[in-house]
Amino acid sequence: MAIFEKATAKVQKGWSIWKKMFSWMCIWGLIFSLVTIGRLRVGFDYDDTLVFSTPAFNKAFKSGVQAFSPEFWSIVNQSYDLERPKYFTNAFAWFFRLLGFRITVIAARPPEGGDPLKKEWRHLVHGADFQFVPDAEKKPSILRQGNYILYFGDSDSDIVVARRAGIFPLRVRRSVQSSNKDEYHPGTMGELTIPLSQF
Repeated sequence: MAIFEKATAKVQKGWSIWKKMFSWMCIWGLIFSLVTIGRLRVGFDYDDTLVFSTPAFNKAFKSGVQAFSPEFWSIVNQSYDLERPKYFTNAFAWFFRLLGFRITVIAARPPEGGDPLKKEWRHLVHGADFQFVPDAEKKPSILRQGNYILYFGDSDSDIVVARRAGIFPLRVRRSVQSSNKDEYHPGTMGELTIPLSQF
């Protein structure tokens, strides 16, 4: 009799777990369907938001080529192996991706030599959704073209760009080791800043 009761308890426990999993799968399926039907998007700045890219820039500066020349940007764009993904923002990006959102990455750089970099991010971002946009004035028009609901960025201008496009901005903290110190005043613009996003 005790064996029968143990077996019944195990079956009931297994059934309960399966029902919970099925419920979560149904909720995920509903959200995924609504998001994909609505073609909703989430945007991410690249440097100091998705990745810590200072090592790639340091390599270009030490290469001897003229700073910010096409050759310089080619070195930066092809040195993605030196960049470190930022854990929190990458987790956010994959979370939204799994919910069905299209992810757009905007790199504030010229595109020279950038094809391998775009290919490196192919699992998260469709090819055309990884964009090189060196002119910050063009960002709002890009963001207005899709059904964006959020934009993640590290700089003050990222917050301004998102607001100009009518999108809710989220501030990502820069690594303390970042060489980029410009336009960075987290929280001073009334934006939501993500805790621990510097890592």
